[in-house]
Amino acid sequence: MRKYLEKAREIDIIDEVDVLVVGGGPAGIGAAVGSARAGASVMIIEAMGSFGGMWTNGMVITLAGFNNWLRPYQRCVNGVMGEWLSLAEKKGGAENNRSWVLNSDPEIMKLVADNLLIENHVKSLLHTWMADVIPGDGCLKGIIVENVDGRKAILAKVIVDCTGNGDVFARAGEPFFISGELQPMTLPFYLAEVEKTGEIPFEEELIIPFGPEPGFLREPLLSEYTSRRRDVQVDKNKLKDAAGNGKLPYYGGPWFGGLRKRYPWVNTTRVYGSAVNASELTEAEIEGRKNTHEIVEFYKKEFKGFEHSWLMKTASTIGIRETRRLDGMYTLTKEDIVTNRKFSDSIALGTWPVDVHPPKGQSGMHEMYVPLPYQIPFRALLPKNNDNLIVAGRCISTDRQAMGTVRVGATCGALGHAAGIAGALAVKSGNTLKNLQYKDIKQELINQNAIME
Repeated sequence: MRKYLEKAREIDIIDEVDVLVVGGGPAGIGAAVGSARAGASVMIIEAMGSFGGMWTNGMVITLAGFNNWLRPYQRCVNGVMGEWLSLAEKKGGAENNRSWVLNSDPEIMKLVADNLLIENHVKSLLHTWMADVIPGDGCLKGIIVENVDGRKAILAKVIVDCTGNGDVFARAGEPFFISGELQPMTLPFYLAEVEKTGEIPFEEELIIPFGPEPGFLREPLLSEYTSRRRDVQVDKNKLKDAAGNGKLPYYGGPWFGGLRKRYPWVNTTRVYGSAVNASELTEAEIEGRKNTHEIVEFYKKEFKGFEHSWLMKTASTIGIRETRRLDGMYTLTKEDIVTNRKFSDSIALGTWPVDVHPPKGQSGMHEMYVPLPYQIPFRALLPKNNDNLIVAGRCISTDRQAMGTVRVGATCGALGHAAGIAGALAVKSGNTLKNLQYKDIKQELINQNAIME
C-alpha cells in the first residue's frame, strides 16, 4: 500500500472528564448513565446521529437478553437497561412482559436514551468518530476524534470501549481474536399494509414451552415460537426452495416483530463480509438493500396478506453480529456457559441462547443451545495492557460460541452498566481497574438495581 506522511499538528483538547464512553449503543448508554450515577464526570461519543446503536439505528426492535427463555421465564437484566425499557413502555414504545424478546419502537427508544443522558448530566457528542487513541505509560490519556469541528482530543482518566467492534482496544494495541468467517450481517426492514393471516394476536405475550432444563431448541418449536409475531406468516418450504434455486438471496428465519398492526418488522437478510473492513462493509450495506427489495417482491408475489404491502423503511445501518473479540484477563467460553460456571466476580447475567448463525450457503432457521442464566465475570471486560481501559458489549473477551450469546442488546447494556460503574469507582478511589475491590462494584450495581445472580 502506498503511504502519505501526514503533517504533524497541534489539535485542541475539547474536554477532560473522569470517564469517556466511546459508542452510544446499549452498552454505551449503560456505561454512561451508570458511571454518572456513581459520581463521575462523563462524556459519551457516538458516530451516528442518535443514541441506541443496534436498538435504534440498526433497527433491532425485538429487544433481546432481558428474559430467560426457559421456565420459569425470569427477568435477568435490570438496572439502566430495565429503566430504559420501563420508560419506553410508559410512552407506548416497548413491551415489558415475559416474552423471549420484547418489541419496541426505535423512535421512542431514541428519545428515552436522550433523556437518560441529559437527566444524568452526561456530556454527549453525536456524529463523532473515534479516530485514534492517545497513548500513555501503561494507560491511555484520551481519544482523538473527528467530527464537523475537525480533529480534536478528549482526555479522560478511564475509557470505556463500547464500539462493538473493539475499535479502541484495537487502536491501543491490545490483543484480540477474530474469526476467519464471521457471522452474517442483517439489514432489518419494516413493511407497510400487511394483512394478518395468523390467528394469534401479535400483542399476546410469547413464551416458549421449553425447560426448565437447558438444551437444544429444535423443530418444531424452533419455527413455531422463534418469530415474535405470529399474525404474519410465510410458507417456509417455498422460501427454502426459492433460495435453493437461486430465486432468492440467502436469508435467515424469517423472524417478524413490531408493535403496530399491519406494519411488521422483518429480520431475514443475510449478508457476509467483515464489518471492520470499510470496503466489505460498504458492499454489505449495498447488498443488504438489494436483497431486501428482492425479498419484499417475492413476499408480495407469493404469500397471502402481502399482496398490497410495500417497503416502508430499512435500518440506517446494517446489523453486525461479529467482529473483534478482546483477548482479555479472562476469556468466557461456551463450556463456562453450558456448565453454568459460577464466578466470584460476576457483574451481569446472560440468558440468550448460544446463537451462531450458519456459514454462507444456508438459509432459514438454525438450532440453538438454550442455557440456564449464566454469570459473566468482570475480568472478561479487562484488557491485559492498558490499566484505564475497560470493554463492554459483544467485543468483550469470549470464545466465538460464547460471543453468540453475549452479543445481544440487554446483555451488552448490563455489561456497559458494570463497566461504567467500575470506571467511576476507579477514578474515585485512585485505583486501577484491575485493583478494584469486587465488593465495591457489586454494591454499586445493587444500588443501581442491576441483577448479577
